[in-house]
Amino acid sequence: MMKTNNIENWDLIARYYSDECNQEEIKELFEWRDENKENQLLFNQVKKDLEIINLNKSMNKVNVDLAWEKLKNRIQEDNEVLLEADVKERNIRFLFPSILKYAAAIIVLLGIGFFSTKVYQKISNKGMIIEYASMSDQGKEIVLPDGSTVILNADSKISFPDVFASNERRVELDGEAYFDVTENPNQPFIIETNDAEVKVLGTSFNVNASIPGNLVEVFVETGLVQLSRKNNEKEKILINPGDVGILNSTEIVKDKNNDQNIIAWKTREIVFREDNLDQVLKTLNKTYKTTIECESQDILKLRYTSTFRDQNIDSILNVICLTFNLKTEIINDKIYLMKYDS
Repeated sequence: MMKTNNIENWDLIARYYSDECNQEEIKELFEWRDENKENQLLFNQVKKDLEIINLNKSMNKVNVDLAWEKLKNRIQEDNEVLLEADVKERNIRFLFPSILKYAAAIIVLLGIGFFSTKVYQKISNKGMIIEYASMSDQGKEIVLPDGSTVILNADSKISFPDVFASNERRVELDGEAYFDVTENPNQPFIIETNDAEVKVLGTSFNVNASIPGNLVEVFVETGLVQLSRKNNEKEKILINPGDVGILNSTEIVKDKNNDQNIIAWKTREIVFREDNLDQVLKTLNKTYKTTIECESQDILKLRYTSTFRDQNIDSILNVICLTFNLKTEIINDKIYLMKYDS
């Protein structure tokens, strides 16, 4: 009987989809599939996903065993990540990163550069739930079932049903993301994150729930956005274009946005205009998910003006160091900015 908490069994499924299983292995796989409806649903969903991305044809041209060996270390890092889902009042626990995730990861190992986010799926009493989790780099654009688009920032994740309900479009966000929502007055778009609920009909905006202290920040570019406390729409504000709404543990406030780099992680453009280096480092840390520190108050008070487009953090720091005759040192995963005589 096939156990889904065994890496070799996922290897068996992958080899089945690449036409490398013998008859005995196929028999074992089909016995597992036919054990219950959940296994059948998972088996069929994986097949559908692989067909959509035409992965079967690609996998036939590679040594899956070799690629899979490279993947096992990555699978071990996940260390039996379990997703829990309620199905008809029964708790089902199954190992999921899905085959789709690992099959796509094989493409990355082969240098095709296809996959920058992890994809998880789970079965719930509301149907199939899809979750995208971005890695350390800024994530890619995701198209939702209604045609709305989401761009995930680094170390963020979003989950949503494969088909939205008829009366609403509800997603869950952990981290930061930029949304461009398809307009539909009869089906409001709702984002749940931390203790906040963001509700829109059709607009473009940024939601940041990765701020320390359980804060939620919403910046609106177009349209109108409602920010409220989860399960309490009486405590709410409406955010207009160019404004920022902030929800914390005690209040919800709105103000004009004064941070020209608030979505620099998405636009890949950072602008500094006579900003002191203290603010420059805060902006870089927020945009690039880095930890850059400087213990010299004299350095932090220096004023800096520049514009960077599509440049990595190393390039930006090199320019800053050349400008002020500074150097960087990495100590315990932190980057320190200092004078040469330090």
